[in-house]
Amino acid sequence: MKENRERDFRLDFCRGIALIVIFIDHVPGNPLSAWTLRNFSFCDAAEVFVLISGMASYLAYGSRLTKLGFLACAKAVGRNCVRIYAAHLLLIGLIAGTMLWVARHFSGTDYIDSLKLQWLAEDPRGAILATITLAYLPRLMDILPLYILLVASAPFLIVAIKRDYRLALLVSVAVYLMAWKFGWNLSADRSGREWFFNPFTWQLLYTIGLVGCHLSRNAPDKVPWNRRWLYAAIAFLVVTMIIAWPLNQLGITQIAPFSYIWPAEKTYLSPLRIINVLALLYVFAYFVPPRASWLRKGLAEMCIACGRHSLTVYGLGLFLSCVGFVFTQESSFKSIANITVNVVGISLLFLTAMALDWRDEARRAAIPASAIQIRRHGSAAA
Repeated sequence: MKENRERDFRLDFCRGIALIVIFIDHVPGNPLSAWTLRNFSFCDAAEVFVLISGMASYLAYGSRLTKLGFLACAKAVGRNCVRIYAAHLLLIGLIAGTMLWVARHFSGTDYIDSLKLQWLAEDPRGAILATITLAYLPRLMDILPLYILLVASAPFLIVAIKRDYRLALLVSVAVYLMAWKFGWNLSADRSGREWFFNPFTWQLLYTIGLVGCHLSRNAPDKVPWNRRWLYAAIAFLVVTMIIAWPLNQLGITQIAPFSYIWPAEKTYLSPLRIINVLALLYVFAYFVPPRASWLRKGLAEMCIACGRHSLTVYGLGLFLSCVGFVFTQESSFKSIANITVNVVGISLLFLTAMALDWRDEARRAAIPASAIQIRRHGSAAA
């Protein structure tokens, strides 16, 4: 994105949109998900979230590293990782407890199997221990553990990028390629199921976000910002949509053997997914200024609020998607149930984010301006 020392509203806006889309896509059978990004491209909201998170991490910790040193930066990152880890455990406890209770009282579907909760139901003590060590990840609980590892690596990556961003990117690409070649991944449960978001490959997208933000702030002339690249990105997005949309609508990408050769593999983060999300963000950033006036109005402002409070909004969205799944499965009127889940769920996400914004505004009004600046920089990557 273009050089700009002021707050870039585009980051929070894109992250907020990604969180809303993640909620929509996480509700199984949601008809609204037929119109989200994953149907028109090789990537989806998860790639947008991780790429934007890399940029936000550089903004949050890069200046802290320069001004206060590595130790202060590492402490800030450590506090953030602890907060994300606690949120992850709380979210698993809340969702697993809810779904296990639902499974005993309702029979619309196999709720335990749908979220891969068999281990927790059969061996609670072993499953809880594995959950604490991140060796057990029920379905849909994958992205926060990935985020913990990515954020934990941020101080080291930022140091490497500031010294030589090309070498840092080269090492990241090497790890990505080695993971593809040797099948590196982590186990998500005792059956051998792997992490859905492979940290050895998804780290590349996070690193690209860090490098992109570093260049835009410190060496904007090295960012290929011209019409030739813009036209190439637009052409790629158009071709991608022509290929992806009809195949996704027909469900061909989910049918064997085509599912095994579909070039947009997600767990190991296919190169096409990386190119797709980079093209998407490039086009968006080219046409939308960092502080465009429309970003501070109406729906866009609510999306920015969601992006600003991403951890809370993500956790609430995940819980609401599970509740919405039960509601639609047990309802006799599917269409009305689907509309209700989307309207109520998205409204609650917006209201929660705006309420947190109002709370923060009230707190800022009561503390000195210098303290506000420190807090803002310390929490931007959350």
